[in-house]
Amino acid sequence: MVRIAISSDNHLDVNQVDPGAALTMQADYLHAHGVGYYFFGGDLFNDFTRTRQYMADLRDRLAGTTRVYYVAGNHDLLQHAPYDLVEGLTAPGYLHNRYVDLPGTAWRVVGNNGWYDYSFSAYRDDPMAVQQWKRVYWLDSEVDQPGGDQDRMATVLDQVRSQLTAAKRAGRRVLFLTHFAPRHDLLSPRPSAVTTARRERFYQMINAMMGSDRLGALLEAAGNVDTVFYGHLHGNHPPVTRSGVTYLNQAVGVFNKRINEWQAPTFAAQWQTRLRILDL
Repeated sequence: MVRIAISSDNHLDVNQVDPGAALTMQADYLHAHGVGYYFFGGDLFNDFTRTRQYMADLRDRLAGTTRVYYVAGNHDLLQHAPYDLVEGLTAPGYLHNRYVDLPGTAWRVVGNNGWYDYSFSAYRDDPMAVQQWKRVYWLDSEVDQPGGDQDRMATVLDQVRSQLTAAKRAGRRVLFLTHFAPRHDLLSPRPSAVTTARRERFYQMINAMMGSDRLGALLEAAGNVDTVFYGHLHGNHPPVTRSGVTYLNQAVGVFNKRINEWQAPTFAAQWQTRLRILDL
């Protein structure tokens, strides 16, 4: 048996959590609960350098007991994240477009940062309108990439297709780790406050940046994917199963003066509550 744990969207800087205290708490908890593998689904800091350093430090702290792996979310890519580095980094634990086989099992964990292609939005067929809105209102406009969002998502799909094919050839069942949502069914219910044309436009534009139905379709068609761990969507998102694939969300979310997405009073309690532990 292998025990794994999964978390995402800790947002330590946005939540004004002391990184040293968070690292100690997480390391102690994972060790006390006998977790062999810890997987993080992105959005730790608004800075890729800080995210990489934290994960390296956590990996060092847990050396010999828990192996640590992660993918990057859009927040991680806001600073110090040139596209070529994000795509080509081979640092220990960075799981984008890579995999790890869990010993003594038939499981392979495949990781990919993911991205979005506007397919969750009523503006899916008007990419220019989404791109113009994004440049004005959305923080991801700061993320480095050589082409557009459609190009980046096409690369993601090619990478995932290759990884799933390789896993099938190796006779491996797949657990898939990503940041963005792979199905629009996973979105929260439509907010009751969306009552005007302007609010409807904002709602649809935000949905455009939440994920890609094409990724979900690919994962469901592969035949060897069992479970998908995703983040990006904060709040409570119950498990959804489609075509034999179960989608699980374990985002911690944000707590500040304007927003409270937590179900617990402290970061430690929220992280522990949202942490998903599975025995395989």
